[in-house]
Amino acid sequence: MLSYMGKLKLPTVGVKVFVFFVASMLIIIAVMGYLFYDKSAEMMEDKIGGMALQNVQQMSKRIDILLEGYEDRSLLVVGNQEIQEQLVGRFRNETERIQNNNANTAFLSNLVNSRNDINDIYLLGEKGHSYHYSPKTSFPAYNAYANEFQDASWYKRIREADGEVVYFGIRPSLIRSGDPSPVFSFGRAEKDFSARGEIVGVLVYEIDPTEIVEILAEIDYNGSGMNVIVDDQGEIVGDKDGLRLAAELGVPLGEAHQGIFSTPMDGEQMLVVYNRLETNDWTLVGMLLGADLMKDAGSLRWYILSLGLAFSFIGILLAIFVASTVHRPLQKMIRAMRKAQNGDFDARIEDKREDEFGYLFVHFNQMVARIKELINELYVQKLLEQGLQLKMLGSQINAHFLYNTLDSIHWIARIHKVDDISTMIFGLSKYLRISLNEGRDEVSVSEVVQLLDSYIMIQKVRYRDKFSLHLHVDKSLEEYKVLKYIFQPLVENAIYHGLEKKSGKGRLDVAFIHDNGCLKFVVTDDGAGIASDKLSELQLILSGKRSEEGQHFALRNIHAQIHIAYGVQYGIQLQSSYGSGTEVTMTIPLARRNQSKHAG
Repeated sequence: MLSYMGKLKLPTVGVKVFVFFVASMLIIIAVMGYLFYDKSAEMMEDKIGGMALQNVQQMSKRIDILLEGYEDRSLLVVGNQEIQEQLVGRFRNETERIQNNNANTAFLSNLVNSRNDINDIYLLGEKGHSYHYSPKTSFPAYNAYANEFQDASWYKRIREADGEVVYFGIRPSLIRSGDPSPVFSFGRAEKDFSARGEIVGVLVYEIDPTEIVEILAEIDYNGSGMNVIVDDQGEIVGDKDGLRLAAELGVPLGEAHQGIFSTPMDGEQMLVVYNRLETNDWTLVGMLLGADLMKDAGSLRWYILSLGLAFSFIGILLAIFVASTVHRPLQKMIRAMRKAQNGDFDARIEDKREDEFGYLFVHFNQMVARIKELINELYVQKLLEQGLQLKMLGSQINAHFLYNTLDSIHWIARIHKVDDISTMIFGLSKYLRISLNEGRDEVSVSEVVQLLDSYIMIQKVRYRDKFSLHLHVDKSLEEYKVLKYIFQPLVENAIYHGLEKKSGKGRLDVAFIHDNGCLKFVVTDDGAGIASDKLSELQLILSGKRSEEGQHFALRNIHAQIHIAYGVQYGIQLQSSYGSGTEVTMTIPLARRNQSKHAG
């Protein structure tokens, strides 16, 4: 394979494409094969498990019907008034006792004869009157039976159930110790309803388990599985051959009413299906040996492996073809890029293709053309910057001339005692010195306060007593630096659009507040306010949901500068009530002033 690739004279990228293509293809085929096999096995397991679950559900219904019949028959006994009297021993004379015995014997005889699955019925009284009835005895009559079981755990369970049926499953007799013959046992408490339901004994049924065993043995999953009944403690209380009775199932079942899952058991993978009975807290569990059920999966695995090898061989051939055809357009691009690298931005790739290489060629040509345009634009920009530097130098010279001229006018006004002109010129000169600030964009908060103080000094001369100023500055903010252009326009808006339109004297509050690492600049006036429709329009513009070119330039410009300088999470908030005044809040982050940079 390598010698064949050498004859093709593939470039390095061709080898990489080949290796990457083959590796990717092999990984994909392996993963797809594994997933396909795993999914197929899962589907087969689900199908078999679903069929097994249906069988378990049907068996559960039959067992539920059987247990309901047991419960109904036991209810006939515990509800019989004469049997209650028999257990209590409430007789006036011996004749009444014999008559009661005969009546109960006839009743139980009829009950037993209606179903021939009853082995024994025990009525264990707590007042010395216990009896046993069995169709197997020679004399079908009540036989006195000692109640020696009141301290037994099963007896206490029946008594604590307070009349509800307690099932013990298939097991040796609860009464006849030493008798290994399995019986299906259950019991319920016997109450004396003439004495407010006092428990006077327990009824114990022992039934031939053949019918339940036959149900469990009907389906054996081709000899690879079994069905068992387990109680709420996980103990097996019923199976088809009695070999697992009283043993632990050893498999935790889910909380759901029914389910299917796979789990290891005794070194084998088992498929477990279960369904909970409706009559009590038992669960019918079917367990199937996974190896026997998934025999067909082995042939499927070899089939998938054969397909994977065949497609891998075909894929390698395709990889060689792809690697051998991709290097030509790459060579064209490399040659063109080398020309551009050497400064020839007129290099173009003349190859019209409809594939991805064609897309790359077109955009390479566009990129080179754009680079050439940017170089030309950069050259022009350098020339403009040089001219701008000269203009800035000239503006500084003019600024010094302006300061000197204004200073001269100030002193002339003071000599002639024209205080208003003197005040306005002094304020204007101070305002321009701070505002121009040697071309710096940022000043300290203390300098901004001086800038606003100079501006308001000029406005007070103009408006006389039109408004009063209340300025609050948090001392901790003075050394932080901020953009110098964003404060004065907000104060100007408050004067021109709020206080100027107010009849009578107004109030202007300006506050610099330190709030959680941010500077909040709040300007409040009690002027004319803003109409609700105009306020909504301004708020939409500030939120960026509406753009009105040429309107509200100051607010839009300041808001945009804040977004550019500090981020879109900062900016201006506007609140107003028409006729009552306006509050503008500007929020920006704080940055401490670099003293060394601005020293001197």
